[in-house]
Amino acid sequence: MNTQKIFLFIAIFLTVFLLWDKWELTKTTDENGNTITQTSIVASDSQNNTIDVPEVSDVPSPVATIVEDTTPLMNESITQGPYTTVTTDLLTLQISHKGGTIINAYLNKYPKELNSEDKFQLLSNNTGSIFQAQSGLLPADQMPTHHSEYSSDQQDYFLGDKDELIVPLTWKGDNGVLVTKNYHFKPNSYIVEVNYQITNNSGIEQTVSSYTQLVRDSVDDSGGMIGMRHYSGAATYNDEEIFEKIDFEDFDSSPKMVSKGGWGAMLQHYFFTAWIPNENEIHTYSTKSNNGKYLLTTVNPGLKIAPGNQATLANNQLYIGPKEHARLELLAPGIDKTVDYGILYIVAKPLSVVLHWINSYIVNWALSIVALTFLIKLAFYKLSEKSFRSMAGMKKLAPRLQKIKETYEGDKQKIGKKTMELYKKEKINPAAGCLPILVQIPVFISVYWVLIEMVELRQTPFLYLPDLAMKDPYFILPLIMGASMWFQQRLNPPPADPMQAKIMMMLPFIFTIFFFWFPAGLVLYWVTNNVLSIVQQMYINKKING
Repeated sequence: MNTQKIFLFIAIFLTVFLLWDKWELTKTTDENGNTITQTSIVASDSQNNTIDVPEVSDVPSPVATIVEDTTPLMNESITQGPYTTVTTDLLTLQISHKGGTIINAYLNKYPKELNSEDKFQLLSNNTGSIFQAQSGLLPADQMPTHHSEYSSDQQDYFLGDKDELIVPLTWKGDNGVLVTKNYHFKPNSYIVEVNYQITNNSGIEQTVSSYTQLVRDSVDDSGGMIGMRHYSGAATYNDEEIFEKIDFEDFDSSPKMVSKGGWGAMLQHYFFTAWIPNENEIHTYSTKSNNGKYLLTTVNPGLKIAPGNQATLANNQLYIGPKEHARLELLAPGIDKTVDYGILYIVAKPLSVVLHWINSYIVNWALSIVALTFLIKLAFYKLSEKSFRSMAGMKKLAPRLQKIKETYEGDKQKIGKKTMELYKKEKINPAAGCLPILVQIPVFISVYWVLIEMVELRQTPFLYLPDLAMKDPYFILPLIMGASMWFQQRLNPPPADPMQAKIMMMLPFIFTIFFFWFPAGLVLYWVTNNVLSIVQQMYINKKING
């Protein structure tokens, strides 16, 4: 295969990939990278059938709680209602007294925009962008649900320098049952633990269970550019280690899932919210839509409480935060899959681990990207060397190949025969460069996904670049990338076919324009890769040409 055709194939492949990526897949992968389709997951342990897990239909109708704005944090809410504000080092939350729903959540360490004083809002009470974390108890006619009215002793709580902050909301039913809903906060944590202390003064035995749910509007978080689409929707993970994405349009048709442990989450680019129930209990996960809202519900097993007794239901953890690599590794099994690496998870995940490991020493994300690129080039050095030697050999033979074409002009059979004789004599295989380049394509695509999914790059500056996760505002890196691509082409023999030659001449300009809108961190990777390739090619050319 002609080497120039290989490069043309790569260019077409990458273009098709970027176009294809705009179409969101409904499939996902397991931890080994195997493709999984959406299925109904039911625990196989026969003992599970004896555990009292209420039906999802027992959860009251899902209605979002709307609370009037009384602080500068919110500006589009429409219905009045009391709430309690909780402030930690990482989170600022507003908990409505109606159901104890977390109606607003701000990430204190993440500005909304570059150089903005406003904090990024993940959970929202704003009309048109509802996203809330609800929870309650069952049975609904005996216990407080997310519609019930709680009371709070304070309107504001601050973690300060304490090791733990507990925020209690209380409810007393007409049947004499007393419930304290406790929210637990710790420093340097995006986790909110929710549990219930229940005192049964009803005079009869009560079987009580808890449920949690995430409710939100459908939000288009796809981004505005081909190939830059980011998944926005739900995801679940079960005890069979199956991770499943659920698009908003599939909420009403997706089957329920029964699992020991597991979790359910709402995902978007860089950030997500997840309810993580007790890992030792059986839970039922389900999705549905209601009045334009999309709900991911988890129902937990029941606990019997005798009259006059008190019990505490197991904690449900709520994660409200970024997809930070270090936090996800410690949060829950499988939750690192919330970082969307596409179908090449099995390749992208190790690359991400290596990049974070490098940064733990360098402590500079731009330089870490450069170092990762260098390691990748080093790993593929022998393969690249074979490809570059083939190209260098072809360039050296170019005058003799041209002479054959001129000598036997019009006789394609004779030209082909003489050309193959020349290849055999000089011990050059024109197809030698194919496999090394094809093998590296999955790595290139994986690095692409790793870099565009890294929340750590968000609003991270480098030199003149204000944000590695955004495009270069001065287009300097894309122009350098285009120039390096053009120079790299000049090191290789020109295509014999005039049409191919014209296309190859256009590619640096096309890719330069394409990369104008790519994140600067990704363009930095390509520039570094091109520069290293040029150095390697020049070194090999010098050795071959003496």
